[in-house]
Amino acid sequence: MKPFIWTTASLLIAALCACGTTSPNPGNPGPGTPNPPGNSGGLGFKAASLLPEKLKDLEQELSPLLVELVELARSLSRNNSTLTGTLTQSGNTFSYSATPNNRLRVVWSDGVIYEFAVVQFQGSLSSGAGAFYKGNHLLQYTASLDPDGELGPVNLSLRSQRQGANLSVGLGGSATFEGQAHTLNLNYAQVVLSDFGPGSIEFRHQDTLQGSLSGPSLQVQINETYDFRLVGSGSLVMQTIRTLNNTWSEGGQQFRLSNGLIKRVFRDGNPIEPDFWTASGDLLRAGVRVGGLGQQFVGSNLEQFLDTPSGRVRLGAFRF
Repeated sequence: MKPFIWTTASLLIAALCACGTTSPNPGNPGPGTPNPPGNSGGLGFKAASLLPEKLKDLEQELSPLLVELVELARSLSRNNSTLTGTLTQSGNTFSYSATPNNRLRVVWSDGVIYEFAVVQFQGSLSSGAGAFYKGNHLLQYTASLDPDGELGPVNLSLRSQRQGANLSVGLGGSATFEGQAHTLNLNYAQVVLSDFGPGSIEFRHQDTLQGSLSGPSLQVQINETYDFRLVGSGSLVMQTIRTLNNTWSEGGQQFRLSNGLIKRVFRDGNPIEPDFWTASGDLLRAGVRVGGLGQQFVGSNLEQFLDTPSGRVRLGAFRF
């Protein structure tokens, strides 16, 4: 995902709150960017264990980013209704042109292009993009881009609606993963349990992710939950707890990831408290255990993985 290079430290904290991820510290892979899986392990196992969270995280980056881009386009165009045109980045600055008139096009300084077609943009920008996204809003749009990292080109249809502490998101379209196109129909609901404010140093939300993914020979039913907590007091401590109970069919075989649990905790992007970290759960084929989630130290790196009949799928390696 492209950084919005003029984002301030306060906006970074707001992005952490909204997205539930941090930028990785060099040499200390962060929770949102696990090391790439090895060559072992079938594509179906990788897609079923890695792709749902990647798509969820992508939406949680794209929606706040789009709000910032619209705010910038309106400022540069001096038109409070602007939703289309072209933003072109040069160094630390952007310029704006009014074409095209049916989508918002972003040309980053390295030539990469993002395109958004906004269908609904309801909310208040009077206090800035961060307040828009954290406040009541209805945001509906399509996005075409090629994200950095393991995801290839995506063409997505997204809908984000917040009412008070409740956020509901729909995510459809197609995404390329490991060189193969996957169609998706995902929904997640988020409930904010606590938020940063006067006298508050904790942000916490719980998410439920459900839906389906399909590839050339793969059908996945997704049932996951997330518990995210960020505490700020001189430094930022982030804790994530993810549960997975996904099922899928591949090559005529039925698989289920039962009681999957992944727990992680970081301080300022660096992993801490290794005793808290967990990766557990059973991989079943036709009801018989054929693998599961696990973790182990390799030197100073804690690796989390999914063992499958086709080999090991690496979920992340984190340096303590």
